[in-house]
Amino acid sequence: MERGLPGTGGGEETADGGFVGRSAHLRRLRRALREGCSLTVVRSAAGAGASRLVDEALGGAEFAGWTHLRARCPDAVDPVPFGPVADALAGLPYASGPLGPPLPPVAGAVGLVVPELADRLPPPPPSAADPEVLRGLLPRAVEALLAALGNVVLVVEDAHHADPATLGLLRHLGGSMPDGLRLVVTEDAARGLPALDVRVPERVRVEEIEVRPWTAEETAAFVRWWLAADPQRQGEEENGLANAVHELTGGLPGVAGALLRGAEELLRAGDGRGTGAADRVWAAGEGGPRADAVLAAVQESDVPPYVRRESARRRASLTEDARRLLEAAAVIGSAVSVAVLAEVAEIAPGRAEAAVDACVRRSVLTADGPCPVFRNPLDRRAALAEVSGPRRARLSLRAARALRRGGDGPPPLVDLARLYRAAGRVREGLRCLVVAADRAATAGDYATATRLYTRAVADDPLAEGRVRTAAKLARTAQLARAGDRAVAAVRRVLDEDDPPLRIRGEIRLHLSVVLRNQSGGAQDSLNEVARAIPDLEASDPQTAARAMAVAAIPSIKGWPVGRHRDWLERCGALAGQVTDPVARAAIAANRATALMLLGDPRAWAAARTLRDPAGTAMEAAHHTRGWANLAHAASALGYGERAREYLDLAAEGLAETSSPYLEGLTQTARLVLTWHEGPWRGLHTDADRTTRQYQEIPDLTAEAMLVRGLTALHVLGDVPRARRDLAEAAGTTCYDTGFVLTASAAALARIHLEAGRPGQACDAVEEALRRLERTGGWVWAAEVLPIAVEALHRDGQTARAHRLVADCAAGIADRDAPAARTALTVCRALLAEAEGRRGEATGLLADAEARWRQLGRPFDVARSAEARGRCLLDAGEETAVPLVQEVVETYRSLGARWDVARCQRLLRRHDIVTTHRRGRLGYGDQLSPREQEVARLVVQGCANRDIAESLVLSPRTVEHHVARIMRKLNAASRTDIVLRPWSS
Repeated sequence: MERGLPGTGGGEETADGGFVGRSAHLRRLRRALREGCSLTVVRSAAGAGASRLVDEALGGAEFAGWTHLRARCPDAVDPVPFGPVADALAGLPYASGPLGPPLPPVAGAVGLVVPELADRLPPPPPSAADPEVLRGLLPRAVEALLAALGNVVLVVEDAHHADPATLGLLRHLGGSMPDGLRLVVTEDAARGLPALDVRVPERVRVEEIEVRPWTAEETAAFVRWWLAADPQRQGEEENGLANAVHELTGGLPGVAGALLRGAEELLRAGDGRGTGAADRVWAAGEGGPRADAVLAAVQESDVPPYVRRESARRRASLTEDARRLLEAAAVIGSAVSVAVLAEVAEIAPGRAEAAVDACVRRSVLTADGPCPVFRNPLDRRAALAEVSGPRRARLSLRAARALRRGGDGPPPLVDLARLYRAAGRVREGLRCLVVAADRAATAGDYATATRLYTRAVADDPLAEGRVRTAAKLARTAQLARAGDRAVAAVRRVLDEDDPPLRIRGEIRLHLSVVLRNQSGGAQDSLNEVARAIPDLEASDPQTAARAMAVAAIPSIKGWPVGRHRDWLERCGALAGQVTDPVARAAIAANRATALMLLGDPRAWAAARTLRDPAGTAMEAAHHTRGWANLAHAASALGYGERAREYLDLAAEGLAETSSPYLEGLTQTARLVLTWHEGPWRGLHTDADRTTRQYQEIPDLTAEAMLVRGLTALHVLGDVPRARRDLAEAAGTTCYDTGFVLTASAAALARIHLEAGRPGQACDAVEEALRRLERTGGWVWAAEVLPIAVEALHRDGQTARAHRLVADCAAGIADRDAPAARTALTVCRALLAEAEGRRGEATGLLADAEARWRQLGRPFDVARSAEARGRCLLDAGEETAVPLVQEVVETYRSLGARWDVARCQRLLRRHDIVTTHRRGRLGYGDQLSPREQEVARLVVQGCANRDIAESLVLSPRTVEHHVARIMRKLNAASRTDIVLRPWSS
C-alpha cells in the first residue's frame, strides 16, 4: 500500500488523505475565497503544511471553474524581477483569441515579460520598450489582465523570498484589488524574516492564518491514518510509534510523511538490518504495516532524503560564522547558551549572536527560548552528517570541556559521555555514563539507571570495568523494565569476564530476580539463584541469606514447595548475620512474600516488618515491591481486603520512586482484585491497556492478558477472543505464582463443558493439575479444582476426581488458604451431587456461598449458588427457580452476560420460561437484540459453533438466528451481512 500525501479536497479531522489538524484553517481560507475579493496571508514554519492547506482549499468543487495561478518566490541570491508572477501567468491555459473582454492598452505590457501571452494581448505601449517604464507599467498591466479573467485565485508562495519588484506588484494589487481577484500569500513565520506589508481598501476582506506544527495528538491521528488502522484504536504500539514520529519531526507534516515513507521502504526492502521479514511486519487482515515493525524501522532508518535536501537548501546561503555555529549545535545536540556555542565554534560572542539570527531566519535553528536549538532531531542529524569525522571529534572534545566549565547547574553527564565517546575518549565517557546511572539509581529512577548501565557494559573495553558495572546493572534491573539487552549484557559478563566469587554470586542473584519477574522462566530463575548460593555462602553470608530468600519464593512452574520451605528456613538461620539495611529490606520483602504464597500463618507477622521506616530509596523500593507481591499473594489466598490494604501501601511507596516494573505489578494486582470483587465495568479495557503497556515483562503481560481473556468470555461473551487470550496468557507467564495457569485452564475448561466436550475440558486442566501435583502447591488450586472435578466426573474419571480432592485436603491441612479451602468444599459438593446425594450437596454449596461471601468474592458466591440451584431444580424443589433468578441478577450486576445466558439456558432445560409483563416485543424487519448479537459475531468471522459458545446457545438455534438475519437483511450469504448497514 503506497502512501503519499494525496490531496482529497476533504480536510476533515478524520485524517482523510493524511490531512490532519487543519479543518479550522481550511474553513477560514475557503470562506475568504468564497466571499469575494480578498487577501489571505498564510504564515507557517517551513514544512508545516501551508502549501498543502492551499491545495486542499482550491481542490473544492466550488472553485473548479475559477482561474488558478500559482507563483513561488525562489530562494535565490539574484532573483528575476517579477519572475514568480510571470511564471504563474505563463501557465494560463492556451486558447486562440483575446483573453476575456477588451483589454486596455496597458495590459499589453504583460506580453513583454510573458511571451506566451503576447498574441492574446493588445500591443504594448511604445514607451514600454524602456525597462524603467516597463517596471512602472507592469503592476497596472497585471491588474488589468487579472480583472479581465473574472474569478481568479493568485497564490504567491514564499513571499518572504520575493524580489522588490514582486513585492511592489503585491502592494499594488492589494491597494487596487480587482473585484474577482482572491490573493493568497504564504510566508515563513521564522523570526527575523520580513512580513508582507500591504494596505488594502475596506471593501477587501483580509484573513491572516497561522499554521503551526502538529500537536502530539494530531501526529497520532496522522500515524493511525498512515497505518490504515482503526481511528478509535489507540494501542500501546500505535502510541509508541506516534510519540516517536512526533519527537523526531517536531510535528512537521512533510517531515512526518517523509519519515514514515522511508520506514516503509526499509520494511519492504527487507535489507536484513533487524526489521524482520515482510511476513512479520504487515498487519494481518489490515491494509498497513504493524506499528511495532514501523517503530523499529523509524528508529534505525537514516535521515529521509526530503529532509536532507530541505536542510541543505536552508543551509546553502549561511555565512561562514553561521555554518560553524550550526556545526557546534549539531555536535552538542542539546540546548545550550549562545556563549557555549560560540566557544565550541571558536567565534566571537558578538558574531555568534549574528550567526544565530541568520540560522533562525533560514529556519535552520529556532530560538523560542534563551537557547537556540534545531527544530527537530532529524534536522540535527542532517546537519551532523555534513561534519567530517575528524572535525566532529575535535568539536566533541571542545564541547565536552565547554559543558564542564560553562553549565549553571550540575554537568549534563549523559551528554558528556556521548561527546567524550565521539571524541575517542572512551574512559572519560564511561566515567560520566556510570556516574549518571549512579545518580539515577540513588534518586530511585531505576529505568534510567538500567538503560545507562547497559550502555556502559556494552561500551567498556575492559573486563574489570564491565564486571563492576554489571553488578550495578543487575541490581537496578530487577526494579525496572530491563529488557533483553540488559539480560544479555549481564550474561556476557558472567560467561566471559570471570568475575570474583562474591561479585559473581551477587550478579547471579540479581539476574535470577530479573529472569523471574521479566523474562526467562521459573526454572531458569531458580537455577540461577541455586548457582549463586554456593558462591555467596563462601564469600558473603549476608548476600547468601538474601539469595536464599529469593529461592524461597515458590512457583507453580518451579520446584516442589518443600524445597522452597527448606530455603526459607536456611535463610532464617542466616538472618542474624545480615547488617546491611538494603539487604535486610530485600530479605524481609521476599520472606513475607514466600510465606504468603505458601499459605504459612507466619506471613502476617512477616508483612508487618515492612512497615519499619526505610533509610534509603533502595530500601523503600524493596518495601514497595514487598507490598505489591503481598497484594498478589493475599488475593490468591482469598484475602481481598488485606490485598487492597497492601496495594495502598505499595501506591504510597511508588510516589517516592520510579520503577516501571513495580508500577505494573500494582496495576495487575488491581486488575485481579477487581476480577474477584467486581463489578467489571471497564475491566476489559483496563486489562487491554495494561497488557499492551507491559508487553516487555512476560508475567505482567500474562496476568493482564488473563483478565482480558476472562472478561472477553464472561463480560463480552466473545469465546474465540477469550480462548486466544487465555491460551496466550498461559504460554506467556514465566514465574507464575499460582493464578495465571490455574485460572486460564479453568476458564477454557468451562467453555468446553458448556459446549458438551468433557474430554477436552479435562485436557484443558491437565497441565495445571500436573503442576499442582508435582509442586504440592495446593493453596493455588482454588481457581481450577472445582471445574476439574466436574470435568473429570463427566468424562468418567470420578475416581481421579476423588484423589484430587483428597490430595488437596492433605496439602492445605496446615495452610492458611481460605479460597482453596472453600473451593475444596465446592468440590465435595459436586462429587456428592454426582453420586446422587443432593441434600448433602446443597448443604455444602450453601456453606461455600457463605464462605465466598465472607471473602468478598461475589462471582464465586454466584457460581456456588448456581450449582445449588441446579441441584434443587433436579430435585424438583420450589425454591430452585427464585434462587437461580437471584443468581441471574447477581451476574447482571457484575456484568457477566455469558453466565446470565448459561443460567437462562438452565431454566429453559427445565421448561421454565421467564416472561416480561409487557409481553414479547415485535421487531418486524429490524434485528432483535439477540439477532444483533449474532450478527456482530458473524461480522467478526465467527463460525456458528463459536457463536453458540459465546452466547450459550445450541448450534441449531444459531442456525435459525442466522437464517432470520439473512432474510431480514435480504442477504444472499454470510458475507452480505457484513456489507449491510444493519446497525448504527
